[in-house]
Amino acid sequence: MLAIQTAAAGQVGLARLERTDGEQLRRLFFRLSPETIYRRFLSPIARPEQARPERLLDIDHHDREAVGAVVDEEVVGVARYFRWPGTDAAEVAVVVADAWQRQGLASRMLAGLAELALSAGIRRFTVTMQADNQRVLRLLRRFHPSAQLTLSQGVLEGTVPLRAADGT
Repeated sequence: MLAIQTAAAGQVGLARLERTDGEQLRRLFFRLSPETIYRRFLSPIARPEQARPERLLDIDHHDREAVGAVVDEEVVGVARYFRWPGTDAAEVAVVVADAWQRQGLASRMLAGLAELALSAGIRRFTVTMQADNQRVLRLLRRFHPSAQLTLSQGVLEGTVPLRAADGT
């Protein structure tokens, strides 16, 4: 299981999110630029409630999980999965506050989330992203270089097999 990675003041730790973390997610929303929001939700939303926070916090730590990047008790990024019912696949999504992008947080959160997913019997993540989202494409390629994605109407979709930390 993912251990909560505490950190010194100003440093980033990882933690599993809980249903009670709604206010922290609301504050995260206001740290996201309109472009980041659009790329994460594939929709131009303007208010946190449009992101359906009740769905984002529908966490059971098995079929639905979320890992947050936390700095000084504030969430600055989230990676979450939602298992497709009756399968070993889960839809995955990642977002990082603009001020914290390009610092490896998405990679750290995705690795932690994959570890939790594998322990829950999930063997692959499904992804949906804008075709021009080069940052996420690079993240997926680092995570699994041979991930197969298909393009349809400006959207890339695909499946990314999960590997344990030891490569199996």
